[in-house]
Amino acid sequence: MSKLWFLRRLDLFEGLSEPEMERLGTLLQMRSCRSGQDLVVRPSGDRIYLVKAGRVRVLQGGVAVAILGPGQLFGTSALFGAAATDQRVVAIDDVVFCEAPAAQFLGAMAVHPRLAAKLAMILARQLFELEQVVERSATDPVSSRLAELLLRAARRDGPTTEVRGISQADLARMIGSSRESVSRLIAEWERDGIVHNRPRLIELADEAALRRLAS
Repeated sequence: MSKLWFLRRLDLFEGLSEPEMERLGTLLQMRSCRSGQDLVVRPSGDRIYLVKAGRVRVLQGGVAVAILGPGQLFGTSALFGAAATDQRVVAIDDVVFCEAPAAQFLGAMAVHPRLAAKLAMILARQLFELEQVVERSATDPVSSRLAELLLRAARRDGPTTEVRGISQADLARMIGSSRESVSRLIAEWERDGIVHNRPRLIELADEAALRRLAS
């Protein structure tokens, strides 16, 4: 499948003409990565990255801070002139992603205000999710934070009730808890029929119960 085939299926580029898509395609270098491999270690301060297929885990100082899927970006500090960050980005699934020089990507946004507006919305959504994680880690019980994370992770995979490829240790890091606490909660929820736990896969059997726990 071609680079343009992937780009046409991302909301970020919806509404662009074929010539505009082709010009953007020349900026974006398409790459792929197998599950478990590093996409990027210490993203360069002059490049931006876009997930096209699959999911990635973003680690900051060894702590998982985000899971990103198709249409989401990382390395976005490059858009604001920042230097390389202390991040590591690891493929959860087999991943297809693009990278582009930040300066040229900014130039493309200047020419296409609609693209700039959509990018701003994506970045705002990612920032909002991160702020929610930080706020909940300071105020909410572990059970509430874990339930909310499982629901959000399942939504990111599309219309599914499964959370795939995320270890209990990763879940614990992302909610600021311990692996033991997460393991104990998942075991309790499995006994109660709320989730079904398998290696590297958690099926959300009772989403309504999880929403009550998350609220």
